[in-house]
Amino acid sequence: MELIILKRMVIISVILGAILGIVTIIPFINVLSFTAIMFLASPIVIMYMTKYNLMGILNLKQTLIYGAIIGFISFLGFSITFVPLATIIGIIYKSSFYLGVSMLFREGFFVMLLMVIFVALLGGALMNSFSALIYYQIRRYFFKDEINDNILNGNIDYEIGE
Repeated sequence: MELIILKRMVIISVILGAILGIVTIIPFINVLSFTAIMFLASPIVIMYMTKYNLMGILNLKQTLIYGAIIGFISFLGFSITFVPLATIIGIIYKSSFYLGVSMLFREGFFVMLLMVIFVALLGGALMNSFSALIYYQIRRYFFKDEINDNILNGNIDYEIGE
Protein backbone atom coordinates (compact mmCIF):
# COMPACT_ATOMS: atom_id res chain seq x y z
CA MET A 1 0.00 0.00 0.00
CA GLU A 2 1.53 3.26 -1.10
CA LEU A 3 1.59 6.07 1.42
CA ILE A 4 0.77 8.83 -1.08
CA ILE A 5 -2.35 6.99 -2.26
CA LEU A 6 -3.39 6.49 1.35
CA LYS A 7 -2.92 10.20 2.13
CA ARG A 8 -4.97 11.27 -0.88
CA MET A 9 -7.65 8.74 -0.03
CA VAL A 10 -7.88 9.95 3.58
CA ILE A 11 -8.13 13.60 2.54
CA ILE A 12 -10.85 12.92 -0.03
CA SER A 13 -12.73 10.69 2.44
CA VAL A 14 -12.67 13.32 5.19
CA ILE A 15 -13.90 16.00 2.78
CA LEU A 16 -16.72 13.74 1.55
CA GLY A 17 -17.68 12.84 5.13
CA ALA A 18 -17.69 16.47 6.25
CA ILE A 19 -19.86 17.51 3.30
CA LEU A 20 -22.32 14.70 3.96
CA GLY A 21 -22.31 15.55 7.69
CA ILE A 22 -23.43 19.08 6.90
CA VAL A 23 -26.00 17.88 4.36
CA THR A 24 -27.47 15.37 6.84
CA ILE A 25 -28.70 18.23 9.02
CA ILE A 26 -31.24 19.14 6.31
CA PRO A 27 -34.44 17.30 7.31
CA PHE A 28 -35.74 16.14 3.93
CA ILE A 29 -32.54 14.61 2.61
CA ASN A 30 -30.95 13.34 5.81
CA VAL A 31 -31.86 9.71 5.13
CA LEU A 32 -30.34 9.84 1.64
CA SER A 33 -27.11 11.44 2.79
CA PHE A 34 -26.75 9.03 5.72
CA THR A 35 -27.29 6.11 3.35
CA ALA A 36 -24.65 7.59 1.06
CA ILE A 37 -22.11 7.81 3.88
CA MET A 38 -22.82 4.26 5.02
CA PHE A 39 -22.90 2.52 1.63
CA LEU A 40 -21.64 4.75 -1.19
CA ALA A 41 -18.59 6.57 0.19
CA SER A 42 -16.01 4.03 -0.95
CA PRO A 43 -17.31 3.58 -4.52
CA ILE A 44 -17.50 7.36 -4.91
CA VAL A 45 -13.93 7.90 -3.67
CA ILE A 46 -12.53 4.97 -5.69
CA MET A 47 -14.32 6.16 -8.84
CA TYR A 48 -13.00 9.70 -8.31
CA MET A 49 -9.45 8.55 -7.72
CA THR A 50 -9.38 6.18 -10.70
CA LYS A 51 -10.99 8.76 -12.98
CA TYR A 52 -8.30 11.34 -12.23
CA ASN A 53 -5.49 8.74 -12.22
CA LEU A 54 -4.77 9.14 -8.51
CA MET A 55 -4.69 5.35 -8.15
CA GLY A 56 -4.24 2.49 -10.57
CA ILE A 57 -6.38 -0.53 -11.24
CA LEU A 58 -7.08 -2.34 -7.99
CA ASN A 59 -7.24 -6.04 -7.32
CA LEU A 60 -9.83 -7.60 -5.04
CA LYS A 61 -7.77 -7.44 -1.85
CA GLN A 62 -6.83 -3.79 -2.36
CA THR A 63 -10.45 -2.91 -3.12
CA LEU A 64 -11.68 -4.46 0.12
CA ILE A 65 -8.96 -2.82 2.22
CA TYR A 66 -9.37 0.59 0.58
CA GLY A 67 -13.15 0.34 0.93
CA ALA A 68 -12.88 -0.31 4.66
CA ILE A 69 -10.39 2.53 5.17
CA ILE A 70 -12.52 4.95 3.17
CA GLY A 71 -15.66 3.95 5.06
CA PHE A 72 -14.04 4.35 8.47
CA ILE A 73 -12.38 7.69 7.71
CA SER A 74 -15.41 9.16 5.93
CA PHE A 75 -17.67 8.26 8.88
CA LEU A 76 -15.23 9.94 11.26
CA GLY A 77 -15.32 13.06 9.06
CA PHE A 78 -19.11 12.80 9.01
CA SER A 79 -19.25 12.60 12.81
CA ILE A 80 -16.91 15.56 13.29
CA THR A 81 -19.39 17.82 11.49
CA PHE A 82 -22.72 16.15 12.24
CA VAL A 83 -22.51 15.59 16.01
CA PRO A 84 -21.76 19.21 17.01
CA LEU A 85 -24.39 20.58 14.61
CA ALA A 86 -27.02 18.08 15.79
CA THR A 87 -26.15 18.82 19.42
CA ILE A 88 -26.59 22.56 18.90
CA ILE A 89 -29.93 22.02 17.14
CA GLY A 90 -31.05 19.59 19.89
CA ILE A 91 -30.19 22.10 22.62
CA ILE A 92 -31.94 24.99 20.87
CA TYR A 93 -35.06 23.08 19.77
CA LYS A 94 -36.08 20.74 22.57
CA SER A 95 -38.66 18.83 20.52
CA SER A 96 -36.45 18.20 17.50
CA PHE A 97 -35.23 14.96 16.00
CA TYR A 98 -31.68 15.76 17.13
CA LEU A 99 -32.52 15.79 20.85
CA GLY A 100 -31.22 12.21 21.18
CA VAL A 101 -27.80 13.19 19.84
CA SER A 102 -27.58 16.10 22.27
CA MET A 103 -28.67 13.87 25.19
CA LEU A 104 -26.01 11.31 24.27
CA PHE A 105 -23.43 14.09 24.03
CA ARG A 106 -24.39 15.28 27.53
CA GLU A 107 -23.76 11.80 28.97
CA GLY A 108 -20.08 12.27 28.35
CA PHE A 109 -17.56 12.79 25.62
CA PHE A 110 -16.06 9.33 26.10
CA VAL A 111 -19.42 7.62 25.57
CA MET A 112 -19.99 9.61 22.39
CA LEU A 113 -16.48 8.83 21.18
CA LEU A 114 -16.98 5.11 21.75
CA MET A 115 -20.31 5.19 19.90
CA VAL A 116 -18.77 7.00 16.93
CA ILE A 117 -15.82 4.60 16.68
CA PHE A 118 -18.09 1.57 17.07
CA VAL A 119 -20.45 2.71 14.32
CA ALA A 120 -17.51 3.74 12.13
CA LEU A 121 -16.00 0.26 12.44
CA LEU A 122 -19.14 -1.82 12.10
CA GLY A 123 -21.24 0.40 9.91
CA GLY A 124 -18.88 2.53 7.92
CA ALA A 125 -15.94 0.19 7.35
CA LEU A 126 -17.89 -3.03 6.89
CA MET A 127 -20.64 -1.69 4.66
CA ASN A 128 -18.28 0.39 2.53
CA SER A 129 -15.96 -2.57 2.10
CA PHE A 130 -18.91 -4.58 0.83
CA SER A 131 -20.04 -1.81 -1.52
CA ALA A 132 -16.46 -1.48 -2.82
CA LEU A 133 -16.56 -5.23 -3.51
CA ILE A 134 -19.79 -4.79 -5.50
CA TYR A 135 -18.26 -1.85 -7.39
CA TYR A 136 -15.16 -3.95 -8.15
CA GLN A 137 -17.28 -6.80 -9.53
CA ILE A 138 -19.43 -4.48 -11.64
CA ARG A 139 -16.38 -2.71 -13.02
CA ARG A 140 -14.67 -6.01 -13.75
CA TYR A 141 -17.73 -7.38 -15.52
CA PHE A 142 -18.75 -4.34 -17.58
CA PHE A 143 -15.36 -2.72 -18.24
CA LYS A 144 -13.36 -5.86 -18.91
CA ASP A 145 -11.98 -4.49 -22.19
CA GLU A 146 -10.74 -1.26 -20.57
CA ILE A 147 -8.90 -3.19 -17.86
CA ASN A 148 -7.37 -5.60 -20.37
CA ASP A 149 -6.26 -2.71 -22.61
CA ASN A 150 -4.50 -1.05 -19.67
CA ILE A 151 -2.74 -4.30 -18.84
CA LEU A 152 -1.67 -4.90 -22.45
CA ASN A 153 -0.50 -1.32 -22.98
CA GLY A 154 1.61 -1.33 -19.83
CA ASN A 155 -0.30 1.43 -18.05
CA ILE A 156 0.09 -0.33 -14.72
CA ASP A 157 3.01 0.25 -12.39
CA TYR A 158 4.47 -2.98 -11.16
CA GLU A 159 6.12 -3.13 -7.80
CA ILE A 160 8.67 -5.91 -7.46
CA GLY A 161 9.57 -6.82 -3.93
CA GLU A 162 11.20 -9.64 -2.07
